[in-house]
Parts: sequence; structure tokens; C-alpha cells
Amino acid sequence: MENNAPIILAIDQGSGSTKALAINLNGEVLAQAEVKINTTFPQPGWVEQDPEEIWRSVVAASLEITKAYKISAVGLSIQRESVLFWDRTTGKALTNVITWQDRRASELAQKSAKNAARVKAITGLELDPMFSALKAQWLLENQDFKGDICIGTIDSWIAFKLGAGHIIEAGSASRTQLLNIKTGQWSQELLDLFKVDIKTLPKVCSSDEKHLCTNMPELGLTNDVPLSGIMGDSHAALFAHKGWNSGNFKATFGTGTSLMGLTETNPQTIAWLLGSELTRAAEANILSTGSTLVWLAQLLDTTPDELAKLAPQSTQQVEFVPAFNGLGAPWWDREATGIIAGLTRGSSRADLAAAALRSTAAQINDVLEDFAKSQINIDSLFADGGGARNQYLMQMLADLSGKKIKSSQLLELSAFGAAMVAAIGAGLATISDVEKIDLKYDEYSPRLSEEEREKALKTWRKALAASRMKGDQNPIHGRQ
Repeated sequence: MENNAPIILAIDQGSGSTKALAINLNGEVLAQAEVKINTTFPQPGWVEQDPEEIWRSVVAASLEITKAYKISAVGLSIQRESVLFWDRTTGKALTNVITWQDRRASELAQKSAKNAARVKAITGLELDPMFSALKAQWLLENQDFKGDICIGTIDSWIAFKLGAGHIIEAGSASRTQLLNIKTGQWSQELLDLFKVDIKTLPKVCSSDEKHLCTNMPELGLTNDVPLSGIMGDSHAALFAHKGWNSGNFKATFGTGTSLMGLTETNPQTIAWLLGSELTRAAEANILSTGSTLVWLAQLLDTTPDELAKLAPQSTQQVEFVPAFNGLGAPWWDREATGIIAGLTRGSSRADLAAAALRSTAAQINDVLEDFAKSQINIDSLFADGGGARNQYLMQMLADLSGKKIKSSQLLELSAFGAAMVAAIGAGLATISDVEKIDLKYDEYSPRLSEEEREKALKTWRKALAASRMKGDQNPIHGRQ
């Protein structure tokens, strides 16, 4: 590669940190910086982050890259469904970021349950507090906002801070539950339902739209360097896996896990909008996977990495249903309760660690079985993100799902996907160029017979059923 060959600054703003990477058009990661960000839990079910801290993390991580590399374009991948309000005139944040994990709008969801079928028909999404609309409605009903306010997601906030105006990428917009997934435009019917004024919402733009910003010097760049690729983290990962190829379904492992693959049959999301071509996808969201191990590590006064190392030493099968704030896909059960089942005096840290990882594999298998009911059959599953590093988890996933797992050796797939879209948007590459990039994968094949697989899943299903028992049926739910 020539020294003057284009290099993309890929900013990956996630739930736990902001990463900045220098990526060339061969798909090589030349450098990486990471800045951790804090999450607060002001009340049960509330999960918040400081938007100014997020912006500072974007600046700090980016400067580590731009001081060493000449950048030709910027790509951005972001955590989705989170929402915040800010003042259009001053740029001052008016709320914290209400993250995708936040469940404070659960009562609003229950009150709107009669509208669930209509919401799903327009958006493809289950009516749930995970998505932005209910959180925005809750903020509007519980705070008195003055002046010219902006409502947006994390990509909207960062783009605004960069001077790109009030925008939102189409895929991210489809996760707000305010967008018509068929038209790619805001739905007035949904705006009325959730009591959101269209004047407060950002302009929907394509994933590869070229934005010339007015504040790029904050990142150590000149204003002629475009922001030319914006995607939700899961969408970007699917793009990196060449998701346009038939059957390329992926699982992105982070705080939660997203499974996604292209389909026009009952889609739940817009995968991307390249130019004027809208591409839709099936998606399922599991609320707690990586965060399950984090919680357990905090409880046992250790680290997630140490627990993960212990898991292969497990000798007893314990089941852990991590329904900390209910269950996501495929159940979407807000009343489910987290439980640990099968404990004995002989249960060890290793058994608990294995249970935490097994819960991830078992939840993914539940989603795959649900996909199969819709004739979405997956022979192999592409994996990326932090969990893809864990060989024990990957093998367990292969065993419990009965599927071949292809784990990317390049783990920062969201950043990579955003970088490639940015290169396309800036006119530096085409999708054919991206097709030629040879990503490397580790493969895991099932080792269990069908009988052994069903036996291994039996105790999980019992624990799951107990977790989902309602009211007086379950003493856990009945406690005051």
C-alpha cells in the first residue's frame, strides 16, 4: 500500500466505550484508540449516559488517530435506540442519553398495548421501551422543555456536534419506532401516537451521504474531510460480513446481542440506505449477553475475563436466565424475572461462569428457532464483537444451535463496516471493492448429537419457563 493511500477514521461509539480506528482500503486496521465511558443507574430500570462525556470520548479517541495518520474520510457506527434532547440554538444537552437498555417507559408501553399490532405493521418492531419512541414520549411527559429542541439518537448528537446539522441515518431512524419501514420516512401516525412533533426530529439521510461538517478541527481534521458513512453498529457489522450475499446472517456480541440478515419477508429494520436503494433486514435483539458476565463478575468481585477463563472448568450444569429488565427477542416479555436455577452446595464459580455464557448461546438458539418459523433458515452464523473472542462460548453456541459458527478474526466489524461505507460515500471505493476484501474467520462445528443437544437445552427451557411465569404463579414476581 502506498503511503498516500486513503485511510478512513472509523469512530465506533458503543455502550461501554468509544473506539477510533485507522482503516485502509485493504481492510487493515492500522491503529486503534479506546476511551471508556460511564453508565449510571439513577433508579431501578433507568440506564443513562452523559452526552457531553460521549462527545469528549469521540474527540479524545479520534485525536489519538488523527495525530498519526492523514485521514481521507470519517465513518461512524453507533449504539442504537438510545435517545437524548438538546437545544438547537445553543447545542446544550437538555437530558442525559436514555440508553437502549433503559426500561422506564414500561408503563407507557403497557398503556399503549392496544396499539402494538399497528406499531409493528408500520415499523416491523415489537412495541417495547427498548426503542426510542417510548423513551422520547416519557421525557416529553415528565420534563418541561422550552425553546427549539432537537430529539435524536447518538448519531444525530455526534453529527450535530461535528456541524453536520440535525440528521439521522436511515437504519438508525428505523430503530426509533417512529419511521415507516416501507417508505423510509417519519410516520405521522406514529408521531401522533407517541406525541412527538416532527419539527423536533432530524432529517433522514442515506448511510453513505457525504456531509461536509463545520467542526472537524475538534477531531484534528480539516473541514474538507467528509463524514461520509453513518450506520448503527449492528448494521455496520452486517455490511462488513458482506451481508448483501444470500444467507449471511450475523450475531454481534456486545452488552446485548443483535442477530441480523437481509430479508424482504417481514423485516424489522432498515439495514442500510446506499444512495436511493433501501435495503431491509430481519433482526432480533437479545437484551443481556455481555452485560450478564459483567454483572456476575461484579457480584463475585472478579473480572469478566477471569470468569470466562473459569467457565471451561465447570462440572455442574447451572442455568442463568438474565432477565434483568425482562426478556428481548424472541419473547419480548417485560415481566420476566432473572433467575439462577440448579444450584447445589457443590456449585462453583466456574459453574456460574459457564451458566452466564450458556445463557447467551441458549438465547441465540431461541432466536434462530423463531427465525426458522418464518422460513428464515440459517446454515451458518457469522459472529463478531467481544464475545466472538471466547472460544468456549463459540463452541457452546455451535453445540446448542446445531449451526456452524464463523467467528471473525477481525473483531471490530462495526468500525470496519462504517469505514467501508464511508469510503463508498466519499467516492474512494465501490461495493465491488469491498467484496474483494478477504476477511478471516475461525469456524466452529457442532459436536453434539441431536439427542445430546436437546438434553442440554432441556434445563434451559425449564428455567426460561420459570422466569416467564406471571404474578401469583411465580413467588419471585409475587414479592413485595
